[in-house]
Amino acid sequence: MMNSLISWFSNADNVLAVVQVFAAFVTALATLALWRVTKVLAVETAELASMTSRPFVVGSLESSPASALALNLTLRNTGNATAFDIELTVSPALPKANGTRNPLLNQTERKVSLLPPTQALTLQGVMGSNIHDEVYQMKVSWADKPGSEVRESLSYSIEAQDGFNGGWSDKNVHHVADELKKIREALPKT
Repeated sequence: MMNSLISWFSNADNVLAVVQVFAAFVTALATLALWRVTKVLAVETAELASMTSRPFVVGSLESSPASALALNLTLRNTGNATAFDIELTVSPALPKANGTRNPLLNQTERKVSLLPPTQALTLQGVMGSNIHDEVYQMKVSWADKPGSEVRESLSYSIEAQDGFNGGWSDKNVHHVADELKKIREALPKT
């Protein structure tokens, strides 16, 4: 039996047939693996494309340009599409700008009909000294289309110090233009 197997493999045609069958088997396995990887990649690419074309809204307490000690409750759409029917809830309730609190309110609620992509909307100002030691629970929800029943939502906690920069702010383009105008006026005319 062993001699007949050795003689069968010694025939060049038989060895070539075995190698071709083995190569076909390896090619079939590689094709199945490539199909699987391509399918997973296609699904992930579709999900990524869907996520990058949606709104994403966050609420925060940010330093106010009006005062070094003030904070603004701000909604920001960091996504790439307009957000509709936005609802923001902050617990516990934020105090009024003068520092008083309504004892009947346990949360601050704001609703906004739409917020374009990359835009921010200031909703309320508050003095940092009135909220500096508190942790706030934020809940933001929004829809991709006006009146849609399908809503995205996000819940998280923040502190006033998260957005407080002590009065330091970046200058906007109009600030830079004003500074250039002052420099131009201060230079002697020739």
